[in-house]
Parts: sequence; C-alpha cells; structure tokens
Amino acid sequence: MILALMVGLALAALPGPVTQNGVDRLAFSRSAPMLNPPQQFFAADDADETLHYDSDPSSGVGLTSGGTFWGGVRFTPTTACTLKTLLFYQWNSSNNDYVFVFGENNDTTPGAKLDSVAYSGADSLEWKVATLVSPLVMPAGIDFWVAVRISSIGDSTYPLGVDVGPNVHDRGGFISTNGTRWRNLPDNNPLLDFNWNIRAVVATAPSPDHDVSVTRILVPGTNVPVGSYAPTCRVVNVGANAESDIPVNVLIDSAGTHVYGLDTVLAGPLGPGAHTDVAFAPDWHTGPAGNSYEIRMFTALGGDLNNANDTAYQTTYVAARFALMDHDTGYCKLTVSCLGSIGYDIPPSFDAGNGFYYPKTATGSALFYSSLAIGNDTNWVVDHYYSQPTSGAPDADFVTTESLSAVMPPGIGDEHFVSAFSDAGHTSPKGLIVTQHSYMSNDAGHDDFVVLDYAITNNGSSPVNGIYAGVFADFDVGSDGRQNFCHSDTVSRFAKMWMQGNQNPTVGLKILHPGWFRNLTAIDHNIWVYQDSNVTDNQKFRFLNGSIVLRNSNRAYDWSIVASAGPFDLAVGDSQKFAVAVVGAIDTATFRVNAESAQAWYYEKLGVAEGPRSQSPVLRLGAAPNPFSGATQIRYSAQAAGRLEIEAYDATGRLVDRLATDVKAGPGVVDWQPRDLGAGLYFLKVKTPGRESVFKALRTD
Repeated sequence: MILALMVGLALAALPGPVTQNGVDRLAFSRSAPMLNPPQQFFAADDADETLHYDSDPSSGVGLTSGGTFWGGVRFTPTTACTLKTLLFYQWNSSNNDYVFVFGENNDTTPGAKLDSVAYSGADSLEWKVATLVSPLVMPAGIDFWVAVRISSIGDSTYPLGVDVGPNVHDRGGFISTNGTRWRNLPDNNPLLDFNWNIRAVVATAPSPDHDVSVTRILVPGTNVPVGSYAPTCRVVNVGANAESDIPVNVLIDSAGTHVYGLDTVLAGPLGPGAHTDVAFAPDWHTGPAGNSYEIRMFTALGGDLNNANDTAYQTTYVAARFALMDHDTGYCKLTVSCLGSIGYDIPPSFDAGNGFYYPKTATGSALFYSSLAIGNDTNWVVDHYYSQPTSGAPDADFVTTESLSAVMPPGIGDEHFVSAFSDAGHTSPKGLIVTQHSYMSNDAGHDDFVVLDYAITNNGSSPVNGIYAGVFADFDVGSDGRQNFCHSDTVSRFAKMWMQGNQNPTVGLKILHPGWFRNLTAIDHNIWVYQDSNVTDNQKFRFLNGSIVLRNSNRAYDWSIVASAGPFDLAVGDSQKFAVAVVGAIDTATFRVNAESAQAWYYEKLGVAEGPRSQSPVLRLGAAPNPFSGATQIRYSAQAAGRLEIEAYDATGRLVDRLATDVKAGPGVVDWQPRDLGAGLYFLKVKTPGRESVFKALRTD
C-alpha cells in the first residue's frame, strides 16, 4: 500500500525562500551528526545527550485528506542511559495528543508501550518538549521507539516536521495510520525521503562492567506446526566492555521431561551495545500436534554482574495440520484451505475461515466466498464453489490429499503454506492432483497481496486436454456489498472491485502465471447467481473459457469476478502452473500499483517470467504425428541447457528403447524412429533439465 501523504513546504518563520520546481530552495546545513548505525551521541550539554537522526526542520508531512497518523523513530543506545525528555518539531498546528515510548519488538515494529506524555498541538513551527514524569532506564543494545501521534486538521496541513533527508532506513522515519503497522516514509512514497524531527534526550547511566543478556527467542515461534526448527535467540552485550567466548545455552522441556539441550560459544568480540543472533544445530524436532514445550535460552558468562537478564523464556505449542490457515504476516489477511476454496470452507461459514481483510485490522471481510475451478467441458468442472441451487451446499469436487502445513522456515516470502487436493470428489474424476503453494511477504511494497500458486498434475491414465483454470471470487466490498463496481484490465490481467462512493478498500484478483488470460469478467448475480437454475457446471465452464464475458460492471450492484487462463493439454504425468494474487489497496489507482508489485515479486521469488501468449505461444508437449507410422517427432521444453533423455516402455512396463542427446534451453523437437518395435501402444518418458513428462504414442505399422 502507498499511503496518501503530502509534503508541505512552509513559507514563513524560517529565513530565506523555501520553494520547489525551479525556484530557489533554501539550503540547510546539518546541525549535529546524525545517528547512523553504528549510533553516536550528540552532546546537548554537559549532563545530557540527544539521540537523533535528523538535521534541521525543512518541511512537514500530513495525510492528504486529514486524519490521525503516527510518526516513529527507532533508537538503539550503545550504552545504558536514562530517557528523560522527548522532542519533536510541530510544523502546522494539530489536535492535542500524546508522545509515546515503546520497547523493542523487531526492526520495523515497536514493542509494548513503556510510557506516554501529553502535548498541546495549538502552536506551529516550534519544537515541542515532552518530559517524562519518571525517567526510563534504557539498557545498552536494546531498542526503544519514540512515536508522535498527531492529526492533520483538514486538507493541506502538515503537522509533523521532517528534515531534508535522506532517510535513515529502518531508523529515522516510520509512519503508521493505526499504531500497529509501520513503514519507512520512502516506502510509502519515494518523494518522502526524510527523517522525522523526533529526538530523545538521555543521560548516560553506568553499565555493569560485564553483562550479557538473551533478550528474545527468535525461533521457534509460540505456535508452530509439526516440524524441525533451529532454535535461535538474540544475544545483547548490555555491559561496558567487549566480550568474547560467551557461552549460550538452550533447554527445551515437555511436561517436565528434558527433550533437547545444546550449548555453544559465541566467539565475539561483542562490543558494548552490540547484538547478534545465535542459532543452534542440529535442529530440534517437535513431537506430535498438541504437545507444548517450555523453552529457555540463556547466557552463562563468567563474571556477569547482572544475572537477572541472562535468560529468555517461552512456551511453544505444536499445532496439527490444518484445513484452513491464515496468511497475516503482511498488511492484509487471507484464509487459504486444502479444499480448493479460498477465504472459508463453505459459504458463508464465518466461523471456519476469515475471508480476506484489507487491512488485516479491518472490521470485516471483503470476501464472501471464493474457489479454484478447473474444467475442460460444459459437463466437467471441478471446484468448491456455489452449486445449483446457490442456496444449497457448494460443490465438493476437490478431495484433500495433503492438509495445510507451514513451511518452516519459509524459503520464499515470510509465510509459505503448502497443501494438495485431487478431483476425486467429482462423479467422473480424471486423476488430477493440485498442489497449492501460498505465499505472503511482510516487506514494504509487497505486503498487500497473497500469492496462490497451483501446480495441476495429470496423475491419471489418459491425457486431459483443453483444460481451463480460474478463480471465482464473490467479493462484498464495503458496508454494502450490493453497491459494488467491477473493472477488468486486460493488459495487466486483473479484475478489481470496490464500493460506490468509497474506493477504500479496492480488492481483486491478478493473474500472475501464465502471461495471458482467457477470461477476466464480472458476474452479475441477478443473471447468474440468484436464480435456482444458476451456477451450473455449464455456466461455470463458459465463464472459464470466456464464452460469457462482461469486462466491467454496468451499475452499482452485487457482483463476483472470474480470472482464468487456458486451454492447457496435460499428458499423463504432465503439470501446468496457474498462479493468482489476491490483492488489496486503498483505492483503484493503488490497486494497479499493488497488482504490478505482486507480479514483480512473483517473477523475482519464483523465477517464472513470460510474456503475453501472442509473444510466447504454448508448446504442446508430446508426439506428433500420433498415431504414427515408422517415425514421429517428440516435442519437449527444457528449462536449462543439458541432457535430453527419452525412454520408451511397452504396455507391460518393459523398457524397449532409449534416446539421449544434448539440448539447449527452451522448446524443441527431436526425431524418434524406433527400430525393431512392432505396432502397439508405447509410454514415452521424456526427461529434460528441470522437467519430466510421460505421454502415450501409438505405432500403427
């Protein structure tokens, strides 16, 4: 998400002109050394020091349409200190509010509130001073945050001051609209490459000569799936001297029984105020779901003068595999399932699933129900979507073959779940297996979407040709789902929805792979859903293959959307990838930005990038001609240069022929002219770098 922020440049109270776009701009010199990691103290007087990253005030920042936001700065003192006074520069007047001090959580999110001080927002263009009633002792090497909650009064007001930049990333300029989710200013808008004029006045406090602490248990989390984990903790030197050869230990108990224990030595040297993360090996393996564990990680430094902070404690619970799991590490929240449905298990079961929240702190879901659908005929569609009649139970064509589990640690993104399901619930299953990987990132600029990556594999005994894959999504956006609009973008391959009169949120689907679409359409519920004769497989298939299409809504109403691709041919053993992102945004324009961010993230993380279909035609893998007489050509696709191997098996499973040759990356063909083989059916296993396919070939002579 890109927050709608504005930069105001004052024209008074500072000497000289302040202008942009070709007019002379006032040049400021930096007052004191900025705090860049490793941090420094700027001496304000003999007794106190001022921690800050900013230079002199240069401009102000506020929300475009007015409202309340938070500006925060993260400090990590290099020596123990006493926090006494908080400073910030008020550019324009605001409502009265508070300055907060938060403890440590992680590098981009503050922890628990430690204190707060009220301030008056009546004046402008002046430093505000907020003195703590009781000074706080801040240990060396442990973060604390200073955050100002402030309100823009109306449009074109910019209450909180900033310097000329550049922003000290993950330090000098965080912003939040709710006090729970924070971003660096430039991540919201590259033009806001500034630091807040927020400072902390401290007095140096004596530190013990020797004091090393475990401040946090990083791995495992407090609730984890069954699996293997490398226990990890954060070690901080809060003493006055550098330390070397620091013993670090982990103990894990279950129901009073010791199940895991290791010790290691942190070689160092670890300077005063410095920290490092220590991981233990080999991994700890959880017991079965339902178990709980008491975890202790601690240091045992000889001569440590403060043993009270040596140890971190945690209770970790082991969860079972799940039918439903929430992606919520980013800005939004989406429930995924191992049933083919998205958002919930059945519509509208608000107890089993959370739908799609944008932001994740929203008061309600923007998604009523959604499902993957796969079909190759008006009489054959597999899905977990609405059935006929709509008021009845949904179709249950997908059958779980592997429940949801979290990949720990996630190799891609910050949350990675995997599951699998088949078409066995259909009255005429074809042997398709769908492996579903879902991903979410909490990186700024890539946390407004969840990626659903489907691999559709033909595990049956016959080819399945002419397949279309798509997602049906019944979004109900805003306070009245009957006042929604839809819009499809055929260039960027997305469909989005929002409520009349309020574009926040705007939600929808973006096709990530393949690089083309078959249909992007709105579904008019009055025509295609509400009647008992609606939502047949015939209708679903015609939505999937693009026979029914309405790119944009024609009125404010109750709508759904479909995003589909195809057709694909699947020989026995072949797989086809289909990937979409469920995307949220604060308005329709930002939706496009977030959808393209999802595409870029997918290309970067999953390494799949291809152009539109007209530029990259599909190579239909297999043999041609088929049936054949004497010879045929084998079509293949190699992900990299390497060895092509073709093995032919007869109907009894006996290997009867083999061919091998070197090939370049990309699609190609190779002649197969089997000798001493009679007429009959043969199974061809084609192996290329990164891919293996099996299909049938019939020899007639």
